[in-house]
Amino acid sequence: MQYRRSCLFALILVASFPLAATLLADSDHCAICGALLGDTIYTVTDKVTHEKLHICYECSVWPDDCFICGLPVRKGFIKLSDGRFICGRDAKTAVLDDDEAKRICGEVKDTLDRIFSRFLTFPGTNVDVAIVDRVDLLALFKIPGNDYECPNVLGYFESKTNESQVQYKIRLMSALPRVELRAVCAHEYSHAWVAANVSPERKKTLGRSAEEGFCELVAYLLMDSQHEEEGKKEITRNNYTRGQIDLFIEAEKRYGFNEIADWMKYGVDAQLDKNDLNKVRQIEIPRPKPRPLPNVILNATTPAPEPDTLVLRGISWIKNQPLALINDQTFAAGESGKVRIGKTNVFIHCLSIRDNVVRIQIADSGEERELRLKPDNR
Repeated sequence: MQYRRSCLFALILVASFPLAATLLADSDHCAICGALLGDTIYTVTDKVTHEKLHICYECSVWPDDCFICGLPVRKGFIKLSDGRFICGRDAKTAVLDDDEAKRICGEVKDTLDRIFSRFLTFPGTNVDVAIVDRVDLLALFKIPGNDYECPNVLGYFESKTNESQVQYKIRLMSALPRVELRAVCAHEYSHAWVAANVSPERKKTLGRSAEEGFCELVAYLLMDSQHEEEGKKEITRNNYTRGQIDLFIEAEKRYGFNEIADWMKYGVDAQLDKNDLNKVRQIEIPRPKPRPLPNVILNATTPAPEPDTLVLRGISWIKNQPLALINDQTFAAGESGKVRIGKTNVFIHCLSIRDNVVRIQIADSGEERELRLKPDNR
């Protein structure tokens, strides 16, 4: 999974003499080195301010440019161990200390939990976050099964299962600007949420652009909560979601984030439809497949009345698959169904099963809970 930034460096040769004269009227010195401009003017775009600057020929062919703004670096720059250059201006906003970057990522996780507490629970204890340089980050995309498309990949996410325990790995590029680091971190944590909460069946139908659009939406809403207008603009400028980010932003405004989260988990379409955004409300919650009741240990030797709350009564394994007995029903991770509570029923979705803990979501309210085995049920 990737978070990308446009790697366009605009270089325009102004060949028309009347136009050149007009530009010279604005500035007759190179914006990079300060040298007097000649009859031919070259224009570059600052990727941070998005201003067009006039530069001389020598700066236009200079081999080294700033990783952040894309402008030639002639003096007052920093060279990183992985070969990147950062100009003096952008070095002031870049997070150059890896420990500080990890601290910022911790703040991002806390902020995401607070912003989306009504809708999502982001994985935490089983997530490993590290800061790596560009060489190490790009090497991760050479692993079979991972895509490598753009040299400006800024983040990486991977999910692995080891002896029934799921672990998530997030890697973020070092020396990113502070605002961009927060956005990339939020994007990768969103991939972790998708991995933990979207069923394998849904993942087969969910388009990659839609998943990336959802992750960008979470980053966008983080930027919005912190009044980072330029950070929001940078997210909407990215084209790699193929327009899905714009549709996710509009759908969230119209229908709310809870509808978005439900569509990610239970939607019937591969991506949002620009011609009918209301399709975000078309979902199908899967029903659990019938199966024999597994062997579990209950407290009582005789049938007991159904509890008046949700209770994890046992966990068993069938063909290396964990199954949870909740009240009167058995669930595997990713399955949904009704359980009996007292004299009524409630529809729940089983999100995950660990050794002694099951995480579920109540369909009507979207509330998520952890159910734990009592000591005498283990």
